[in-house]
Amino acid sequence: MHAPLFGFLTDAQDSFKELMHNVLLVAGGFLIGYVLGGLLAWAIGKYALKMKDTTNAKAVGRPVCGTIVALIIAMIVFTGKGKPIGDGGDGKGTTNNDGNGKSSPVNPNPDTKVDPKISPPKIDIKPADVTLRVTVLGGEDVLNERFYLLDDDRTPKTFTELKAAIAERRAKEKGKVVVAMLFPVKNALPREHPAVTQVAKWAAEDAGLDVVFPAVK
Repeated sequence: MHAPLFGFLTDAQDSFKELMHNVLLVAGGFLIGYVLGGLLAWAIGKYALKMKDTTNAKAVGRPVCGTIVALIIAMIVFTGKGKPIGDGGDGKGTTNNDGNGKSSPVNPNPDTKVDPKISPPKIDIKPADVTLRVTVLGGEDVLNERFYLLDDDRTPKTFTELKAAIAERRAKEKGKVVVAMLFPVKNALPREHPAVTQVAKWAAEDAGLDVVFPAVK
């Protein structure tokens, strides 16, 4: 309740300040027109009409000229006729007027540049035809850096031996080959372990194979 009330009071205060500013402009315009009207009436009466006494002419010319100037300024400040075309954006992504009644969207990120030469990489979304299961051992199950079991082979392999075995299997298979990283229930290594990340990195970047981590049920 307080925020809308304070917002209303702030808007009212700003509107009042603007009104007083406009009123002062109109009053100043009347004063300038009053002075100029007296000078103009004196000049016309003395030199054009050859009047010896220009008092009556100045008495008429001053308020008339003052009123005309005040009306012109009032039309400018109260109707907005004197404001520049297009008020610009409000900083919130609204549109700008281009002066012809048309609006153009404001770019919320003017510094963002789009390079037409950059294109997203293409990926193979086809389902796997062959899945190679790589079980990563841990703890006391690892001997001499032999972390890996490939498919149903129960002979642990080193990283070098695993790469050779995967390359050999891949050469024999047809279709899309995917490497599935599995972990035993006992002595399971975290995914951040180097024994895990080096296989995933090699398979994806060097061998060009998709790597998946199947969910454990």
